[in-house]
Amino acid sequence: MIRVMAPDLPTPSGGIKVIYNYVEHLVALGHDARVWHGTPGFAYPGWGSTAPVDTGLALPFAAGDVLVMPETGGGRWAGLNPGVPTVMLCQGMDFVFADADFLRDVPGDYPGWPQATCALGVSDAIVTFLQHACPPGFPVHAVPVEIEQWFVPLEKERRLALMPRRRREDLIGAVQLLRRSGRLDGWEIVLVDGMTQAQVAEELGRAAIFLFGAEREGFGLPGAEAMAAGCYVVGFTGDGAKEYLTPDVASVVLDSDVVGMAEATLAAMDAFDHDRSSLQARVELGRSRVLERHSSAAVREALGRAFEVITAPGSPSLVDGPTTVAHYMSRGPRYGRAGAAYVGARRLAGAARRRLGRG
Repeated sequence: MIRVMAPDLPTPSGGIKVIYNYVEHLVALGHDARVWHGTPGFAYPGWGSTAPVDTGLALPFAAGDVLVMPETGGGRWAGLNPGVPTVMLCQGMDFVFADADFLRDVPGDYPGWPQATCALGVSDAIVTFLQHACPPGFPVHAVPVEIEQWFVPLEKERRLALMPRRRREDLIGAVQLLRRSGRLDGWEIVLVDGMTQAQVAEELGRAAIFLFGAEREGFGLPGAEAMAAGCYVVGFTGDGAKEYLTPDVASVVLDSDVVGMAEATLAAMDAFDHDRSSLQARVELGRSRVLERHSSAAVREALGRAFEVITAPGSPSLVDGPTTVAHYMSRGPRYGRAGAAYVGARRLAGAARRRLGRG
């Protein structure tokens, strides 16, 4: 059995969605795979995932089982199950050294996790980062994130879509510059927030342009989803999105360059109105790239390769005998300190980083 531990967040984040998607694919590949939440009976009501779910503060593992843990707070959770071999799922570089400081080394081939046997990286940027953070020979498996099939272009309208929670200050600055330009007549600004995945896909499908407030991204799924939905993307890479957000298919903005974002958006608006064919050619090229690399087939193939190694007889990732394994929730209230760390780490660090950069 393969169990993927997941923080008990009140609503499913992008990282949680990746976990569920991976488990669905592992089941399709013939593995007995489960998402593992800590709160007994935990579930996301109305969510359509078919991934099997186990719940409990601690669960029995048998010889040959595999534990996968997402990176949420550096090595602070390594003591939860110190004797259990662990496959690390890394969805963000900033999580890896989250509890480190400047004046001490971090132990373990995988930073902070002496029991880690290998890692799964969800983007080119993460795989490169882990190859530098871990010693030569430590297995790092590249497994892409899937872009769901409902992200498709609809009839495009003069709409600028954005997600207001990340890089809020920068996005507000850029939008206010657009408003002051006097060139927004007939264009609608759409805030994509508090929506179901189907509603998000519909809004992106209708929007001509997506303003991407990427920051400290492992991959930057919203930008890729916008490309799949046929948007022209203007925004930051947040590092993780640089594998698909490139100048030939999008307007890549320098970090916190609010003026650059506004100017690139105005240029894209003008192209949409007066040179649609040239803009559409770039949109189609970007869309074809993300769909090729992040299709269901690509994700399943990569997971199949990785877990063929991870579950092979004699693999160091296999639990070597019956044991009881604890969940994050056994150490924290509500949805756990791990959940709080998962949600809050980027937000707090990002705000501090912007304050320091602008001081």
